[in-house]
Amino acid sequence: MSASNIEPDFETQRVRLLRPSWAELDYGAIAANLALAREMVGQATKIYFVCKGDGFGFGAAKVARLAAQAGVDGFCVGSPEEGMAIRNAGVDREILLFAATLPEDAAQVAALGLTVTIQSHESLRAFIDAGVSVDAFLEIDPGFGRFGFLPSQWQAAFEALRHQSTVRLKGVYTHLSSPESDDVTRTQADVFDAALADARAAGFDSLTTMLASSRVMLAHPHLAYRAVDPGRFLYGALDADWMARAPLRPMLRAVRGRIIHVQEHPAGSVLGIGYAEPIRLERAVRIGVVPIGFWDGLNHVPPLGRVLVHGQAARILGRRSFQHTVVDITENVRARTGSVVTLLGRDGDHAITIDELAASLRLPVMELIPRLARSLPHVDAGATDAGGHLRPVGPSKA
Repeated sequence: MSASNIEPDFETQRVRLLRPSWAELDYGAIAANLALAREMVGQATKIYFVCKGDGFGFGAAKVARLAAQAGVDGFCVGSPEEGMAIRNAGVDREILLFAATLPEDAAQVAALGLTVTIQSHESLRAFIDAGVSVDAFLEIDPGFGRFGFLPSQWQAAFEALRHQSTVRLKGVYTHLSSPESDDVTRTQADVFDAALADARAAGFDSLTTMLASSRVMLAHPHLAYRAVDPGRFLYGALDADWMARAPLRPMLRAVRGRIIHVQEHPAGSVLGIGYAEPIRLERAVRIGVVPIGFWDGLNHVPPLGRVLVHGQAARILGRRSFQHTVVDITENVRARTGSVVTLLGRDGDHAITIDELAASLRLPVMELIPRLARSLPHVDAGATDAGGHLRPVGPSKA
């Protein structure tokens, strides 16, 4: 399957980059982080890569293909659409669909060829009654309070599964609420263990058991069970304190744009920069306009943080608009139309980290990264043509 089947073709990307704002991706990060995960959990433990949220905004098909090439065992998705995108990209490994659909659509979901989640008696009965053979995982609620069978419910579910042949139970999984807490994690893992004991008592003794997502893997490596389901771990997209626990490579390396317009305003000018209240300038100001705005995943109102231009810090003026950001380049004599503006990443001796950017925008890292990744054109980190312009490059060139 060619790259053109899972991502915009070269010409489309070239046209997108005529509005010069982009995200630079490290296409080798997933393989490197997967190798580290494999080292942590061992060869016998399966690794299911979580590609929900359209692969954290990077593109579910794109990241799945990279992970499949690197030897991942399977995938988890948050919607049928993501599952089919991965299938259509030519990836044939198991795909587990997290709870996302209505019981009334069980027959259609079962026909997709994905492994489904059964999280309630209603969903269990719907898949059985649909009459379409389907592989399934049973989800346990260990105290999270969202999806899954409670201690008073799972025995009846195992019994119902034991006396039918439509649904093939392949595994049991759960999701922990507070990986940072040893006490909460221990309590919830005990609930999961109790469910597994009842599954064995019902005759299900060779199931894939899965509890550890990214932060659980880092904080509680002994809870690997027979499978783990990291997402942010493989993207290298955790907050700084979690990233410090392992040498992960961030897939999102930089966010940049180029100045498309420069204006000079003398002292005394009255301006309402960025839809702000008009003010009288006390000094001459030179501004640069970058074509990146809140449409691209950033915020609208201050604080807006800083940017780097030719290795120098520059402040952002006014409010950020839908597609533009105004930058004060008064003190930067090198800044001009075409200059690269770094919102995230390194420029010369200085850098803006994802944690700094997230803090300045008052957003958690886990929310900011997919905002940026899903909105901006993707280029291979550092890839330029002979003229120094960025080339759109897909993962097949990584």
